[in-house]
Amino acid sequence: MSFNIRHGLNMADQPNLIEILRIIKEHKPDLIALQAVDSLVDKNKVQFQLRQIAVQTGMHYLYGVADKSDNGSQGVGILSAWPFENAQTIELPKTAGSDPKILLCGLIKPARGLTFRFCNARLEYASVMDRALQAAYINQMLVNSVQPVVLGMDMGARPNEQPYFSFRTNWHDAAQGSQMRTWNEGLPGDRLDYIFALLNNKVRVKNYKVVRNYPTVSDHYPILATIEFW
Repeated sequence: MSFNIRHGLNMADQPNLIEILRIIKEHKPDLIALQAVDSLVDKNKVQFQLRQIAVQTGMHYLYGVADKSDNGSQGVGILSAWPFENAQTIELPKTAGSDPKILLCGLIKPARGLTFRFCNARLEYASVMDRALQAAYINQMLVNSVQPVVLGMDMGARPNEQPYFSFRTNWHDAAQGSQMRTWNEGLPGDRLDYIFALLNNKVRVKNYKVVRNYPTVSDHYPILATIEFW
């Protein structure tokens, strides 16, 4: 699953973690890439959204801090049914004045003979140039991976826009050809969220789904894919 959770607030700006948990428990994904995740101090208590979700689901988690403020931080998170063998956080390029963005990767060994990377990123919304730079950099960082790679991402760009072009050659888009929008204010074809598999091993996408029955949880829809390596 890949899902931008809108900093833990639904479309009415009310806390949405209960609804996010309902979606996760309903679909039971083994791996989740969450974008726009916060860890904030409120009334002297740390509200660490990713850890709260991990505790409620029994999953392992990684948190990558993209930006810090006086009352905490925000970034991206990974939840996994399996423990992490290793983790890596990479700063993404940006132009002056843009918000910092990162690529977060976890190394996972779900079965004997299979070790792969599960990665997550949220690209810059305000600048087309930054999105294109960041997409190209992510491809550069991962394309020569020895292990298989699955990447969940809020790219903030449609398949006909420049940032997507970095993933056309060496990656399999789980939603290839789909016109299902992933942004609930968009038009058909407005895919901003993606799950990619690197074509460095034998890989097959068995199915893909946009979860649209919780339209007010976030301004993005969760997306699901079943990916098989052999």
